[in-house]
Amino acid sequence: MSDAQIVELETLRRQLQQLHELFAVVIDETRPTPDNPAVMPWPELLSKFNVLAGKYAILSQTVGRKHASLLKELAVVPRTQPTGIHEQNIMSVLLRTKLAPEIEQEEEEIWAQVQTEAQQVQRHESLAITAMNTFSSLRKSHPSRVYQQVQAAVDAAPAQTAVPQPDEKPTDKKAVSLEEILAFASAGAPL
Repeated sequence: MSDAQIVELETLRRQLQQLHELFAVVIDETRPTPDNPAVMPWPELLSKFNVLAGKYAILSQTVGRKHASLLKELAVVPRTQPTGIHEQNIMSVLLRTKLAPEIEQEEEEIWAQVQTEAQQVQRHESLAITAMNTFSSLRKSHPSRVYQQVQAAVDAAPAQTAVPQPDEKPTDKKAVSLEEILAFASAGAPL
């Protein structure tokens, strides 16, 4: 490890110690004691929290940007072995690699819900595709069916002969109702 990396790690360690000490001070100040049973006023508590949040954000950005590659290569171990039970408990929590049981159960429930929703999405997509294909095939076959229905109605209708006007020639065209013409026109087939 180079001297520059050691200096960077020492700077990072000092910043982390300062944040840790600030956390301890804020916790001690906010905790009611027999000497001072009053709770800290909200504006003061909020300002202390903002200071903590700002220092934490700066430290996490520093670690994330500058030291991410360096910290991936290193293992952090405590300088001294924890002496008290409380310190040992903290150490075991910090070194834990398995999730807490309640978090693990909640994560399993979330994954089950995600899988169920994914299956529903697939089902809805297949229904939508089926509906789209059905609609498309009906749309393509609709004009020819309407044309056939109109043609059949025209052929089945009794021949009506119009009384020729004096200046018109007699025709042998069959009469078609307005509904049949509109149905034929709406089918999109050329007249």
